[in-house]
Amino acid sequence: MLKEAFASDETVALAKQKACEMLGAEEKDVDFEVLQMPERKRLGFFGGRLAQVRAFLKVSPEERARDYLKEVLYYMGLESLNVELVPGEKDECNIDINGQEVKNIVGKHGETLDALQYLCSIVANNTGKNCHCKVRLNAGDYRERRKKSLEALARRMAYRAMETNEKIELEPMRAYERKIIHATVCSMDGAHSWSEGVDNDRHVVIAPGNKSRYEVRYMYDKDFSERVDSTNKQEENQEIED
Repeated sequence: MLKEAFASDETVALAKQKACEMLGAEEKDVDFEVLQMPERKRLGFFGGRLAQVRAFLKVSPEERARDYLKEVLYYMGLESLNVELVPGEKDECNIDINGQEVKNIVGKHGETLDALQYLCSIVANNTGKNCHCKVRLNAGDYRERRKKSLEALARRMAYRAMETNEKIELEPMRAYERKIIHATVCSMDGAHSWSEGVDNDRHVVIAPGNKSRYEVRYMYDKDFSERVDSTNKQEENQEIED
């Protein structure tokens, strides 16, 4: 099926209509670029020119991401993988990848999959318009397996923290993985979690305690407690000045 067509006719409207016929699409589903405006012949015989338009099918952010991913997989030698769009919420783009070689696009802890997801997100949102489409790739059942693995890790580390009465620092993780850890620890009694570090060193800390999360973090996070003390001191000084 054609995705782009060029047409010319006596008027822009007629040229657009002809281009739509070439594409086999309705005008509402097509974007146009007018390449040349028509001019009438002088004295009915001389000069003049036809209107020329370029027409191309409107492509959604989801379709752009899917088509880009297919192209990348082709150059990776993984064109046999099946790539499908999965219905989701508004402004969401969910793409499932399945096939015998699907493990080749996951990488360690999903690093390759996340890199592809990042690139697809750039392509999906590169429209020049105020568009934000959240892209999420899933390779086989990897995301679900990773979620269960992180939940088990969170419970195991929380129990260890309570047994040893010491905080435990996990390895650096991506934001969505840290959220899974936090949600799991939050559902447990006797432990709390928070994130420390910046950029690629951002990681989760799990600490024991039956007090509030704020109080537990104050006990175990030196930087946090120093910031709190500094803020309280500034407020006290401000009150004295007032």
